[in-house]
Formats: sequence, structure tokens, C-alpha cells
Amino acid sequence: MTEFVPPLEFGNRAFYGRQSWEGRVVVIDSPRELDRSEVPIDPARDVVVHAAYMAAPVATQLLRRGFRGFVGVDAGIGRNAAGIGGLALADRHGVPSAAVSVYSCDMCNGASVWADGAISSANATAMALGVQPGQGTDEAAALMLRAALGQAHELAGSLPDRDFPLKPGLDGGVFGCWSMSLVHGKRPGDVFCVGTPVDTTMTIYVYRHGIRPAGIIGSDGGFGRHRMAVAGLPILQAMGIACAAVSHLSADLGDPHSIYQDGRVTLVNEQARDAGVVPGMTAVDAAARLLRARQIPGLT
Repeated sequence: MTEFVPPLEFGNRAFYGRQSWEGRVVVIDSPRELDRSEVPIDPARDVVVHAAYMAAPVATQLLRRGFRGFVGVDAGIGRNAAGIGGLALADRHGVPSAAVSVYSCDMCNGASVWADGAISSANATAMALGVQPGQGTDEAAALMLRAALGQAHELAGSLPDRDFPLKPGLDGGVFGCWSMSLVHGKRPGDVFCVGTPVDTTMTIYVYRHGIRPAGIIGSDGGFGRHRMAVAGLPILQAMGIACAAVSHLSADLGDPHSIYQDGRVTLVNEQARDAGVVPGMTAVDAAARLLRARQIPGLT
């Protein structure tokens, strides 16, 4: 495989967007990088703004930490509004949450979400504080600093914090995860259906964890401004990994079961195309072709 290093600057570029007597707004590219934040974080007092999708699995992680409030990206909102599924979950725990439009800013770039983001959706708890669609990220986050101090919530996620089989096989199978950060090891015989958009941050975990699978299938996240929600496809191509994106309108973001069972391919990289994956194909068929291609010399 080609040795290629993805743009590792994506992920942990944390800074304070706002500091006041009310608290701070922490801005970061990926919520999975909060443990590695370059600035100190006090979840009970802080609001976090991140540049990843705002599906329920992400909100689960942030609620467990006890953030005062949070803002993410809507990833096109998508089927069943799953791209913002975390907002309703936060509402059930009385935590303000909102999402910016994926078309207003660059996904995976916290600085862009902070400077350019426009709120597309907010939960009832956030709206009670004055957060409304159309506001800038900075205005919405400042209003969230008026919320009560946060507290850690004990809640089980609807998905495990690890990968799991969707269609196991003897020499490799199809596995699901809500983030590629949960996968470890090369896994050369496996195809992964991931709930996230196939964006740049996802490629960092593939590189960091040494994952070299038969293929990856994720969401197109509505493509987004500058097509940043699918910017991982050419990066994975350079890494020698086949990748396909399914329509955010065909499958539920955050749910690898739905990505696999319901997804319809909208975009592929060259390696996936060489394996026979084409737009319009079901994710089930695409995964099968990626598995077969892995077994044919010269196609990987």
C-alpha cells in the first residue's frame, strides 16, 4: 500500500472561542480529541463547539462528560433527522444543544465552524435560552453559557463503543462502528460501515490506529461546503484504501446498521470503483464487492 500521511492537523486544534465570567467556549475539530485538548477544559462550566456530526452517539459522549452545552455540525440533517439526533437526546437531559449547517462552514474545521457556522437546528433547552436558527455559532454558544452548570450523566449508548459484526465471514466480514476512532489493528479482511461522513478527521484515526481494511463505507453528510463532508475519499485513495459514501438521505447518520442495510452509494474513490462499486449501488452490494476485490490479486 502507498505510504501516505493524511492531514494530521485536523482533529485537535483546540482554542477558546470565548472566555468570560460566565464560563468558556472550547472550540475543537473533533469531540473524540477532547482528552487530548490543547487547552484545559472544565465540562461543568464550559460549552464545547466541535466540527463533527451531531448524531446521537456523539451527544452521548458529551453528556457523559457533563458539558454545559454543545454545538456540532448537522451533516445535512439527513434521513430521520439522524444527523442532529443528538439534540433531542440532550433535551431529555436538560442540556442545550444546537447544530450548524454543513453548508455554512467547513466540516472538521473547528475554526470555520466558530467563524462561519450558522445555526440550522436547536433543541428546546437551547431555544429557551434564546438560541435560534440563523444565528452565528458564537452568538448561540454565548447564550448557552447562561445555562445551569453541567453535570455528568450516566447513560448507555444505543451503540457499543467498539466495532461489531454486521455480516461476519470466515476470511473477513462487514463490521459497523459509529466512529473509526473505535477500530484498532490492520483488519485487512474487513469492510467497515461507519456512521460518520467520510471526512478528513476519519482518515486520521485510520492512519493513527494502523487500520488497513478491505474498504470503508460511510455517509456523504450532504457533501457540505467545499465538499468537506466527503474530503476523506481522496485521502483514503492516497492511502490505498477503497471508500464509498452513501446518501445522507438514504441511511441514518450515526447508525452503521442503517448505513449498511439502507445506504445507496453517491460517491466512490478510484480504488472502490476498481472493485466494481458505482453510484446508485446499495451499500450491501458495495460491501460484498469490496470483500471480493480484497481476495483478487492486483485489485488492492
